[in-house]
Amino acid sequence: MAASLSRKPRRQKASRLFEPKDVSPRLVLWVTLGLFLGMGLSVLLVFGILWWIAPNAAPPRTKFGSKQAELGPRLEVSPSANRELLQRQAEQRLQGYGWIDRQVGAAHIPIDRAMVILAARGWPDHDEREEAR
Repeated sequence: MAASLSRKPRRQKASRLFEPKDVSPRLVLWVTLGLFLGMGLSVLLVFGILWWIAPNAAPPRTKFGSKQAELGPRLEVSPSANRELLQRQAEQRLQGYGWIDRQVGAAHIPIDRAMVILAARGWPDHDEREEAR
């Protein structure tokens, strides 16, 4: 036992301290070339499919005819006139009477009239609304 303690440990060979074989440069080149070739073929395939589909696609039909898609979107000629018309319609809705759903009995009334009714009667409780139905 004393003999084994006095012995110095044997050194391993230097070749076993690192990997004995590197990656082949030729393999790296072939893999890189294969990747780029695959990407190129994918791009060509996509363009080929798009080219094959595009001539067969009919222009979309619109209510104005098939020429409308070629002409582009319809633009407002007079935005201020359109805005004034929209504001007038909104004012009529807010200040006028009308049915929301006649079958249910729901109607809209002017805002001023609704505020007067709420001030006179108070805000309806949950129970009162259920009884009204």
